[in-house]
Amino acid sequence: MRNPLSAARFTLACIPILLTACGGGGGGGSNWPMLFPTPTPTQTPPAPAPVASAQEKCNVFAGASLAGATLKEATLVPAATGSAEYCKVTGSLHGTLNFEVHLPTVWNNKLLYAGGGGWDGSISITPLSPSGSTAGYVLVASDGGRQGDGLDASVFLNNPTAQADFGYLSIHSVNEVTKEIVRKRYGSDAEFSYFEGCSNGGREALIQATRFPNDFDGIVVRAPAYSFTELFQAFVANGKALAAPGGQLNDAKVSLIGKSVTAQCDALDGVADGMVSNQEACTFNPAVLRCTAGDADTCLTDPQIATANTIYSELKRKDGTTVYPGWGPGGEDQGWPLWVTGSAIGGTGLQFMFGSGLVKYWVTGDPAFNVLGFDPELYAPGLRLAATTLDATPDLRSFFGQGGKMILAHGTNDWAISYKGSIKYFNDVATTVGGASTRDASMEFFLQPGVQHCAGGVGPDTVDLVDAVAKWREGGTKPSTQNIVATKMDLTTKAPVLTRPLCKYPSFPKYKGSGDVNSADSYTCQNS
Repeated sequence: MRNPLSAARFTLACIPILLTACGGGGGGGSNWPMLFPTPTPTQTPPAPAPVASAQEKCNVFAGASLAGATLKEATLVPAATGSAEYCKVTGSLHGTLNFEVHLPTVWNNKLLYAGGGGWDGSISITPLSPSGSTAGYVLVASDGGRQGDGLDASVFLNNPTAQADFGYLSIHSVNEVTKEIVRKRYGSDAEFSYFEGCSNGGREALIQATRFPNDFDGIVVRAPAYSFTELFQAFVANGKALAAPGGQLNDAKVSLIGKSVTAQCDALDGVADGMVSNQEACTFNPAVLRCTAGDADTCLTDPQIATANTIYSELKRKDGTTVYPGWGPGGEDQGWPLWVTGSAIGGTGLQFMFGSGLVKYWVTGDPAFNVLGFDPELYAPGLRLAATTLDATPDLRSFFGQGGKMILAHGTNDWAISYKGSIKYFNDVATTVGGASTRDASMEFFLQPGVQHCAGGVGPDTVDLVDAVAKWREGGTKPSTQNIVATKMDLTTKAPVLTRPLCKYPSFPKYKGSGDVNSADSYTCQNS
């Protein structure tokens, strides 16, 4: 008789064999879990990596080296009225090119580079367009590769590094570093990159578009000093006229000229509102103010008329070709004391100061040179050489070809840089890129009536062109179809004082004949 225990063992041994097709497996022991499963030990999932705080993400930049740059300060700046929280990073390249980057905690995936002014020398990161400060952009600015007074050009004397940085290289170099900073902070590149600059910053904008056309998707160019060498020759010519015997103009005579221009041309836009808007129709001849009974503050002598005519007229070479188009009338009483006569700053206008800097430290290489005796014809080779570093060309074909969009804007009362220069540039772009239709597909130009240099004056000087160029580049809507309104703000209360439609050149805001003269709704954009 079989032992019952043996039978039980046999039965148990056969069960796993049957379950595995009668022996299709290795050792029987491996089949036991199929019949008598044992609980799997509970595994605790790994804890998620801690999310770094905004402060920690900011701290990683302090003292770091990145893309050839030395990063210095990294400070988390708390949110305040009108600005969100951001990380302020400062750094330098090759010891002399300083920059600043603001990394918002809440980012809009875009970058905005703010251009400089004068001979640079400091960092000004606040954009001219309001949305630049409030829309969540990574903000960038640099000092042009030098530190000091924006009127002082002495650093450029026999200094090719400073010349190259200021002339064309600093923005591109800092932009390359900023790309690495953005990647490290956010883990991705900016989806769109923009640039906005006025004056020398406008020149920098055009340098970027022509020399480094892939750096920015959209560019706002305000009152550009795009041809430093030609503009500064005009500065010197104006200074010579003022220094000629009897050529000086006191504040009373400057005010007389400004008021006379307004009286003659103000109503050409359909309403006398203290602002000349139909600039093309304003043809002022200072000879109408000629003294008839001796010199007085109520008239101009012949030498003073000659000074005014020098400023308004084209500057020409001896062969008759044009160097600079001259300035249009309007806003003399506000602009000349600073830029032309210098009465507001001690007697030498900013025009002559800037012109002297170019002549002494860049063209002649002689800090003691008598600028009143400067003859551009004798120094033509030096001027041409300086132009290869400083001046922007109108060749925007590559920028347009990669989809770039550009807005050019200029105040008509600008006594630093003539709006006529921007008209010339706009026309030269058409010639260079193959016609006006090709240009207009990627570039639009707006005059700003009554606006002085970059801002100020009697006209509406606040207008968000960064928002306009972003809508164009990202959405395809041209600025001239966006119904953009320019605003004049009260300097104390910051409340709007007047508004005007921003009109595409060559149109201007014409009064409809009724309605509030201070409201944009009462105007329509029309050609002369």
